Amino acid sequence: MIRRYQPYDLDGAAEVFMQAFHAEPWCENWTAELSGTRIKELMSAPQSVGYVYEDNGEIKAILCGRILTYLHGAEYVIDEFCVSPELHRSGIGTAVLDYAKQELEREGVIAMALMTAKSFPSEKFYIKNGFEGNEDMVFMYRVLDDK
Repeated sequence: MIRRYQPYDLDGAAEVFMQAFHAEPWCENWTAELSGTRIKELMSAPQSVGYVYEDNGEIKAILCGRILTYLHGAEYVIDEFCVSPELHRSGIGTAVLDYAKQELEREGVIAMALMTAKSFPSEKFYIKNGFEGNEDMVFMYRVLDDK
């Protein structure tokens, strides 16, 4: 079942997040506490909207984003999207995106936007699901400790 994220989904969403980013190709060391903090922060803004895929009461995918005003209308900016590693390539990710797209369109949202790592499986997944790169945009980052 795919549905809107609710605050009571936090623990399950954090577990999926932690599992997904521990796995290849990311191999990141997220703890349960840090994962929970990340999801809670992402879902705490008034414009935050999330979706979960739940199977037998267990969350297996989480999509976190925000509906933000832009020049030509509201956009859904995806902050995090992850699926339990055992469900990769099962169609669950596409189903969650399709569900979100339909709901967001009904609410007047005109576009979805996100950042992902180049040459990772996630890039291919998003392209397969209708997203396009934008050669006019560049991701920039600055570490604040200039020592």
